[in-house]
Amino acid sequence: MQGNLEKLIKIVYKNWKLDQPKVEELHPDEETFACFLAGRLPPKETERIRAHLIGCQRCAEVFAVSSKLEVVENQLAPEQLVQEAKRLIEEQDKLSILEICLKFKEKVLEILNTTGDILVGQELVPAPVLRSRKAKDFKDEVTILKDFKDIRVEVKIENKGRQAFDLTVLVKEKESQKVIKDLRVTLLRDDLELESYLNDPGKVIFENVLLGKYTVEISTLESKLASVLLEIKA
Repeated sequence: MQGNLEKLIKIVYKNWKLDQPKVEELHPDEETFACFLAGRLPPKETERIRAHLIGCQRCAEVFAVSSKLEVVENQLAPEQLVQEAKRLIEEQDKLSILEICLKFKEKVLEILNTTGDILVGQELVPAPVLRSRKAKDFKDEVTILKDFKDIRVEVKIENKGRQAFDLTVLVKEKESQKVIKDLRVTLLRDDLELESYLNDPGKVIFENVLLGKYTVEISTLESKLASVLLEIKA
């Protein structure tokens, strides 16, 4: 019986709404709805919104959903949550990526794109500054550096001819510039490990690498410290 009554009410309401004039005014925006729900609108505007809701099915549905949302009081976040958020941010920064995209251009290397700084003589030059100087070509080799959380990664690409290059990876402490040893440096292509070495001598050299896209991962026994995405084209 209760179900039949609800059906009858819906039919009556639907027929009544069809007889109502169409709503031509603009639909209330999110801010207006929020103020209406919070009771912060002037009386005249409140009545206008109520009249609109009666004749506009779309806004009535939005209102029905919005009115069910609970207002959460502003509270200070627990200290443990704040510290965990800081740790995650630091971890993300530590694992940030150095991207390098180069092109073999006759006997020089052309920098197409990089997120690191370029070593020009004894000067470290950010890529945008180098582009403003209209300098992008380097004869035989180019060295690019990037600071991560506590380390500085130095990547040198040397043109060896016949569409091959040598790749040298050096890792230093960011503050003292002391070379860090006992790290594993791995060269991957399409997620397949090609070569992997411990940097006991202080640096790792991958020789006669062919053109293509590569990932260089630098890690300790416990975790990954940095990644270098490298793409060299003909």
